[in-house]
Amino acid sequence: MVSKMDKPEDGFELDLTFQHILKCVLKLTASEIDVYLALQKHPGIDVGRLSEYIGRDKSGVYRTLQTLMEKSLVERKYRILKNGGYRYIYYPVPLEELRIKLIKELEAWYEKLSEMVDSLKERAAHIPAEAH
Repeated sequence: MVSKMDKPEDGFELDLTFQHILKCVLKLTASEIDVYLALQKHPGIDVGRLSEYIGRDKSGVYRTLQTLMEKSLVERKYRILKNGGYRYIYYPVPLEELRIKLIKELEAWYEKLSEMVDSLKERAAHIPAEAH
């Protein structure tokens, strides 16, 4: 995982609390967090360079990128090479977009929690007084 002292160039501190929020709220794995944060530091990178940067094999990084794209946290763009062929390069969603996703998820959690508490209150109201 990215260390508590690791900061991207824009000065946005990515401490363990932020990583825990990503893990809990967006259900990201440690590998997904590592890849996402690496992309924040190095947007527009291909799988080979990304795997070298984070020290993991390309196939594992590729699978993680696929999962992050399914979760709409990473975008892939097609780049044609000068000598023929193509390469995919990857970009993280902007931090503002990530913030909006986190807020929406937290609001959904809050709604669910409120419903659960209301349900418990309703059940407790129907329990006879001597059972309390």
